[in-house]
Amino acid sequence: MKQLFELKAVSALGLVLSLAFVLSRPQTARADDFAARIYTNAAGQTLPYRLLQPKDYDSAKKYPLVIFFHGAGERGTDNQKQLVHGTSLFLKADVREKYPCFVAAPQCPDKQQWVDMPWGGDSGTRPARPSASMQLAQETVDALQKEFSIDPQRLYVTGLSMGGYATWDCITRFPERFAAGVPICGGGDEKSVTSAVAKVPVWAFHSDDDGAVKVIRTRNMIQAMRDAGGSPKYFEYFGLGHFSWGKAYGEPELLPWMFAQRLGQPDTFQLKTPAPAKPAVARFPDDSEFPGLGPIRKMDWFKTLYTQRRVQWWLNREQDKGAVVFLGDSITQGWGNLAQTFQPMKIANRGISGDVTRGVLYRLKEDVLDLNPAAVVLLIGTNDLEEKGEPEVIAGNIKLLFAALKTHNPKMPVIFCKVMPSHASKSRPADKIQKLNALVDDLVKNDPQFIGCDTYSIFADDEGNARKAEFPDLLHPNAAGYAKWTAVLKPIFAKLDLVK
Repeated sequence: MKQLFELKAVSALGLVLSLAFVLSRPQTARADDFAARIYTNAAGQTLPYRLLQPKDYDSAKKYPLVIFFHGAGERGTDNQKQLVHGTSLFLKADVREKYPCFVAAPQCPDKQQWVDMPWGGDSGTRPARPSASMQLAQETVDALQKEFSIDPQRLYVTGLSMGGYATWDCITRFPERFAAGVPICGGGDEKSVTSAVAKVPVWAFHSDDDGAVKVIRTRNMIQAMRDAGGSPKYFEYFGLGHFSWGKAYGEPELLPWMFAQRLGQPDTFQLKTPAPAKPAVARFPDDSEFPGLGPIRKMDWFKTLYTQRRVQWWLNREQDKGAVVFLGDSITQGWGNLAQTFQPMKIANRGISGDVTRGVLYRLKEDVLDLNPAAVVLLIGTNDLEEKGEPEVIAGNIKLLFAALKTHNPKMPVIFCKVMPSHASKSRPADKIQKLNALVDDLVKNDPQFIGCDTYSIFADDEGNARKAEFPDLLHPNAAGYAKWTAVLKPIFAKLDLVK
């Protein structure tokens, strides 16, 4: 009996301790903690919004209020979509403990904007009056200040995309109201920046390759604030496209900076986090930087694609280390299911549409060699021919490529694919393709490191041109063409024991 009593006592004690632990540990908040509300003004106009209250709200204390403006994709009347991006930051247990605050997230109606200003251009003009939805959002803030114990010295505004425009609109229209603003991938009217606006602490974010809202929209606003005497903070990311808010709201100093600001007070917060530094791959090189001889490409679309793809690869460089790297132009880039085709081999696609041999030479180190590849599959030269490059010059550049690959690792297999057939109408006559392929063969004959892959004769018709059944545009292979390429590569990979 005594043992049974002791066992029950221990069990009861364990239950009490377990319950105490569960009750004492921080509880993760949920999206439902943003209570669904609707603001209605005297004229009967309404605006749905969600409200997160401070944990353990005490009306005897004063709390900050953050107003969050969503992007265009979250418009509507469901009073839910506005919580998709950004607001989860304020639900984290440590944030709720350290920064108790109100967060209001209004929802803009369909077909309306927080700011009646175009998004896609290089600049815009702010309307004289706030939009209808912005006016209702400001009235919602007024109502909340009457209902709850909110510190008027700590009203903060943030938003992304369309909500980034809303943030700039609040800063420029109501500089006497907001203690700080965090606009992300938005923009405004730089002409609306006054000396009073410039005093509002701002930390803005944008990615330089944003295709939806041009980065110049944020750059212009930041420059206007600096010209007016302000000292805004600005982080310009790279390689994130329009989705810079994930990284911005993940900045560890964002909330400490924001909640340190007070209305009318200068920003004295010293960031420890350095501003993002762009890698060399984010810049398109000058003409003189391209190794080798012959044509280079400088079309705007090519420059943009060249840097975008190289930045993305740079960001993914760790996970691509040790892969079999396919290096080339649009024929390589366009192989959409390349990685799946050669499973379980690890594949890295390093094709850039429009690239030429000098472009590949320039990017060889960061895009290929730094990955320490298991092997390299090279197909390049067809665009050189289109740009009137002579086979001898093109082969000279490929010789430089081969030398760099050998210097990096003389035991690394290099599979060089013959330039595929095209058509004279594409400025790629069969005789020049054949001559180039023969010259490249001669470069590495009797060198076992370099393995030729015949991707010319398997495709060429009787006249040495591409067949439309496999190259509908007489340049790029279709699914049938890629299947043939796969068939000649697989035995090579097997012989090299690359297929594990």
